[in-house]
Amino acid sequence: MFPALLANQSAPHHNGGVLGKGRGFNKTEYKEALDGLTSRYEHLIFDNALNPSLLESFEDRVRHAKNTGRDPARFLDDELKAFEDLETVTLEREQAISLREEARRRRLAGESFADKVLDEYRQRIEHYPALEIHPDADPEIARLYGAMELLDKRYWSSLETYLRRAFPRAGQIDRMNIEQRFWRFVATRKGRLPEELERYRRTLAAPSASKKEIIRETQEALKSVAFFLHDLLGVCEQALQQVAPGDDVNKALEYIQGMIGDFRIKDLKRR
Repeated sequence: MFPALLANQSAPHHNGGVLGKGRGFNKTEYKEALDGLTSRYEHLIFDNALNPSLLESFEDRVRHAKNTGRDPARFLDDELKAFEDLETVTLEREQAISLREEARRRRLAGESFADKVLDEYRQRIEHYPALEIHPDADPEIARLYGAMELLDKRYWSSLETYLRRAFPRAGQIDRMNIEQRFWRFVATRKGRLPEELERYRRTLAAPSASKKEIIRETQEALKSVAFFLHDLLGVCEQALQQVAPGDDVNKALEYIQGMIGDFRIKDLKRR
């Protein structure tokens, strides 16, 4: 019925005639429908500090429709669409204002756009554990290798078993190469760092290491994981053509894709 439709503030836009051209309904239904739309106007105007004349204009159109004998269904349909268009424009404007105010607040606080991007990036990776590498280690590297440790603990066993089912012979594709490379990114003994991080740790610990050397080793530590994950996904894509994956494998692949997105290494592939 009309009242229920008009009371729903999240109702989708309608094309003309959706309510039914020439549809018959009684005066009570018509009044309830108008009251519902009036209430929506009142809330929109109050919540967003709009000009009250918007409601007055609507009421004028209601009176004009009554005096001229307009088809009630068509009139309500047109008015509902007009209201929803107004609502969409208003909410988009309020969102834009909110974003501008947030940007202004950050500027006054001395924060730049780059600060905001970095803050959002930190929030995306903070749920990964941080590996203890060195007091001066880059937090991104610490969490990236912490994410690899989680991959080992939660998913690698299922993924390794799946790849061996898909490619049972050792020489098939790059399965053996993938398996051997994986163990360079995780600790094989408690209390030890992954083999891939040893050079990075030594560089950080060396008093004579220059800033340029540290940056280079940081980039290498990042690239090596990125290259491996993309290669791993490539092998898994080929495996999907051989053997259907189970839920555990699908979860592993989702985790890996999530890592790639969270650490922004989607385009960091081997050339």
